[in-house]
Amino acid sequence: MYITASIRSLTPEELRIRRKALRDAIVCIGWLKVLSIICYLSLYMLVVEHSKGTWSTAIQMMILVIIPVQILNGLLLFWGATEAKLSALEFAVWLCVLIAAYNTVLGVIGCIYFIRIGSMFIHFLMAFIFSLLSLSLFTVLCHDVIVIYTFITLAKSPQTFTQPQEIIISVPDLPPPGPKSITHKP
Repeated sequence: MYITASIRSLTPEELRIRRKALRDAIVCIGWLKVLSIICYLSLYMLVVEHSKGTWSTAIQMMILVIIPVQILNGLLLFWGATEAKLSALEFAVWLCVLIAAYNTVLGVIGCIYFIRIGSMFIHFLMAFIFSLLSLSLFTVLCHDVIVIYTFITLAKSPQTFTQPQEIIISVPDLPPPGPKSITHKP
């Protein structure tokens, strides 16, 4: 759906089906952004419960700061997809990339911190969780941005495409294939 969208002209029915599928995918991405708040709050509670100090406080603040931005991103994705507001979706794409970069930094800092202070199993488990969070930039770029950008591209395309017209080119008569007999004249 992403790659072959521009290989051939789409019929109006195919275009409608692709737009609807991509719109539904963007709504799902928006839901995931909003529901990820539960993960952020769980991670916040783990950090509060199992570590103390200035770096721990900094990580806690970094987790709390991203929650409203994540809610805004999810709402922009809902609104942009359901109402076909392309400017909201374009802003949401950049917000996705910004949040993913922020999550990558947060993940690296959290992973290094919890590996350094690791004296209990939970610290190593939290280091693993933060290391997974550091992969956020790659997953967002490889999935969310491609889906949203493809929807924007299809939404900007005309409602109907003209079907390609058949062009008939006459081919000159060629001799039939096969062995050729060569005759020598003296």
